[in-house]
Amino acid sequence: MKCLALQNKTLRLSYLAVSLFALPGLGQAATCSWDVVDEWNNGFKVEITITNQNEPAFSDWQLTWKFSDGSTLVNSWNATFSCNGSECSATPPSWQPVINEGQAYTFGFVANKGGASADTTMVISGDVCSDVPLSESNASQSDDWLLNAENSQLTYVSVKKEHTAEINSFTSPQDEPPAISGSIDENGEALLRIDLTDVATGVDIRNSRLQSLLFETLYLPDAWFSLQLGEDYLSQLQSGEVSQDTITGELSLHGIRLDVSAQVLVSKISATELSVSNIQPVIIDSKSFDMDAGIEALRVIANLTSIGEAVPVYFNLVFEKANSDNGPLLIPTAPAEPESLTANFNTDDLEAELTWQDNSTNESQFLVRRKPADGRWQTIAELSSNVTQLSEGLPDEGQYSYKVIALNDSVPSLATNTATVEVTQGNPIVRGQSIFMEQCAGCHGVNGEGVGSFPALNNEMDLSTMINTIVTSMPFGSPASCDQSCAEDVAAFIETLWVTELTCDTSLTPVSYGARQLKILTQQEYQNSVEDLMGIDYVVADGLSADNKIGFFSNNTHASFVPSSYSNFLLVAEEVAQWSAEQDFAPALSCAAIDLDCAQLMIDELAPKIFRRPLDANENSTWLSIANGSETNGDIQAGMQLALEGLLSSPQFLYRHELGEPNPENPSLDADAFELTSWEMATFLAYTFTGSTPDEILHEAAAKDELRDTANIIAQANRLAGQAEGILGQFIGSWLGTGELELSAKDTDVWPGFANLVPDMKQELNQTFAYVMLDDEESFNSLYAGNFTFLNQTLARHYGIDGVSGDEFRKVTTSDRGGILANGAFMSRWGEAVETSPILRSVRVRRRMMCQEQPDPPAGTFAAREAKLAELSEFLQDPETTNRMKYHRLTEDAPCTNCHTQYINPLGFGMEDFDTTGRVRSNDLQGNTIDANGELYAPERYSDIDQFLPFLGAKGLGQVLTGLDSAQSCLPKQMFRFVMGVGHQEIDPSNPDTSAMSEMEQAGYACEVEDLTDALMNESPRAMFERFGSLESVRYRKAWARD
Repeated sequence: MKCLALQNKTLRLSYLAVSLFALPGLGQAATCSWDVVDEWNNGFKVEITITNQNEPAFSDWQLTWKFSDGSTLVNSWNATFSCNGSECSATPPSWQPVINEGQAYTFGFVANKGGASADTTMVISGDVCSDVPLSESNASQSDDWLLNAENSQLTYVSVKKEHTAEINSFTSPQDEPPAISGSIDENGEALLRIDLTDVATGVDIRNSRLQSLLFETLYLPDAWFSLQLGEDYLSQLQSGEVSQDTITGELSLHGIRLDVSAQVLVSKISATELSVSNIQPVIIDSKSFDMDAGIEALRVIANLTSIGEAVPVYFNLVFEKANSDNGPLLIPTAPAEPESLTANFNTDDLEAELTWQDNSTNESQFLVRRKPADGRWQTIAELSSNVTQLSEGLPDEGQYSYKVIALNDSVPSLATNTATVEVTQGNPIVRGQSIFMEQCAGCHGVNGEGVGSFPALNNEMDLSTMINTIVTSMPFGSPASCDQSCAEDVAAFIETLWVTELTCDTSLTPVSYGARQLKILTQQEYQNSVEDLMGIDYVVADGLSADNKIGFFSNNTHASFVPSSYSNFLLVAEEVAQWSAEQDFAPALSCAAIDLDCAQLMIDELAPKIFRRPLDANENSTWLSIANGSETNGDIQAGMQLALEGLLSSPQFLYRHELGEPNPENPSLDADAFELTSWEMATFLAYTFTGSTPDEILHEAAAKDELRDTANIIAQANRLAGQAEGILGQFIGSWLGTGELELSAKDTDVWPGFANLVPDMKQELNQTFAYVMLDDEESFNSLYAGNFTFLNQTLARHYGIDGVSGDEFRKVTTSDRGGILANGAFMSRWGEAVETSPILRSVRVRRRMMCQEQPDPPAGTFAAREAKLAELSEFLQDPETTNRMKYHRLTEDAPCTNCHTQYINPLGFGMEDFDTTGRVRSNDLQGNTIDANGELYAPERYSDIDQFLPFLGAKGLGQVLTGLDSAQSCLPKQMFRFVMGVGHQEIDPSNPDTSAMSEMEQAGYACEVEDLTDALMNESPRAMFERFGSLESVRYRKAWARD
């Protein structure tokens, strides 16, 4: 029997090429269906069903398929799977299930994607349940010829330094599509496609340079050659006959289409095989195809004296007669030529402004090319379809020519007319960009994101300070080589890299849509969930792989399973299932006996709780067939354990689904919007407010579909907020870094017993924060300027506070401490082993409490500081030298002064009234009087360095923070990332390679943060916290396109 998948019913997966077949021996009445039942960012779930329609029972079968993009299996069920590279097979499981007449058997797997999917549905077709094996198929031949890539060659010779010749070819990696493909159809239309990404020089760095600098394969990955041989050309050749001809066809290369001729030898080796080879080399001139600028770029980057601008090309192409199932190669239709290109110079913006007419309906993008004074055409922009204008600055005065080309994939239109513009004044931003890319990007990143220990430059800062730094200290390793004019140009460009927050604009996005996404449970969420579901009484989540961390928070929103991490989930699920079985599945189930009724109870009651939604009929049948012992030789307890292991390692449990479904009954939503189901809302509310799986009340509300109603959602958020102390403790521990307070160890000779205080300090901060966030009467002021804290006797004695006894924490009124800043945990976490650290405290206040991006210190800082410590040895050993004096001297030299003089030191010095163990002090360890006068520069925007606010001590700073917009909006911003899994303006600011949000998505989130801030300041912190449950970006989602 040969079983081919009938149809892919649900998947947008053109990346998966599949053929399924079973062993020969049966007739045509068995079918196989391939059904993708779930898909998420990085993976998908497939169910395969074999249906025996009217054949005798059978139990022996084999199915195989091939992943075309490198997808990999991570989990499977009901079959034995084996993969060798991209090729996989499935055979019956060990219990050899019999598929009787009229019955179906379903098995499946979960796989990680190997690439991005296209928005198309895969349809798999072919003979269904034929009794003729594939290898014996009598497929008829067509009149088409297809290229045999394995036996074909295409090479060219590149000459460097005038006499060094190198032979380059095009070779695809193993298991990848061939580098060259081609066909000759029955009408004599010949096509050859060359995958330029497969250029092979024998040196990887050369390959990548050719791809990016010469061929520009990011948007021009293919070259095409087409010609018309004539309908009877090949049929008139007899087997064994050789013909010598001159052929002329059109070569489409690098966005240019030109006729190219070649003298070729055509040999018809047999009735089914022919070869085509050139007698003389075909000369390709790079200038004719706008590639001479790429040749020059290659010469410069490789430091060569010359590279030949014309290359000879040689080929030997072997074609074979095609089967009727295989059609000829198809080339995308070339777009219509854009017209009416005009170019003008805007003297106000110092930019060339281009406009043109779009005449095509099938272009995928436009290329804009410019020819400067050196006469080489260069691609300066790749624009999306339907765009008809472009503005760009130019560095120098002079004359520049432009042309525009439309593309459909790699197939170009003819170019527009050439338009010329006279630039009367160069653009400093463009000049600065050129200098930056040459001298700065290697350390600071091409987008100013920072590389390694070198600081980021993509955040707003004081321009005059930056220019002075460049003049005196940059570039690294060659200070003072960039003069004032150079520095001003570089600063002008850097200013364009600054990330600026969008403000709320409801006209841009009337509804704020979140992203459709799936989140892998964090370790803490997994632990909380199995505790609540199974009653497990010990920590199991430490056996899982570490969570991703983005910003300050554990965040698995954009994480993906790899074999090792999924193996850990399997091992932990196995452990939990075994523990539960040893308890007779109590307290999760209450069974009088481990029998079929108990197995049914597991699937009816426990499985929906694990899935956080009801099971469909197929899932119910599948899981019951495992739990009832059918797969374990009748052993019901073993079957239930196996089922539980599978449930706890299933995607339905491991992922928090936030995908939604269309709701045409809601007219306020866009056509491409999705609304979370009640079950998804129940999951979101549960994990947001409790960090665990939905409780019975949420399950009941979801079952009644009540969680699409705003009032019901608000009521549930209000109820669950009362259980949020644990999740709020996780939040503030991550936000302020106090969850890792034990990392800030103290000198035991100076501070004996500090390690024993760490749990109490964490509890103090967590309880103080939760009290402010959950008490309706508290306000934002209490977070930073509150006159109370929560203490037990041990901690109160450490702080020198009387009147507190016992181990229980209670609210204590204070005058010199209180809130989340003037607090033992924060001050201790960001202190040193003996003394305080004004720098650590200052930077953490600015980054974490004010949401300002204080840049990291430049490379070489720590080595320079060690040298400075040695230089100041005598001064630092003087008992009259205070900590404030120490850090002032350590940071008194350039380039340290650029940040420390105003941004860092004055802020940190104002918190010197708290020692490194969180106690208020008026004298240091040497008896010197503490000076806690401080100044907060740039209180609202990091670039406003001319503004500052004075304060005295940590409590005084807290009072200042309560009145700042930067601090008031920072808490909602931080909590938005914690809850939603993405920032309000970016996904992962620390990773420049991550996807970027669209302006529409950012604008929507800006509105959400504005609403949260309004609730925080005009209602209460609790009102703001509860508001997360009913945010539009929570309830309504889109499949946002992220660049």
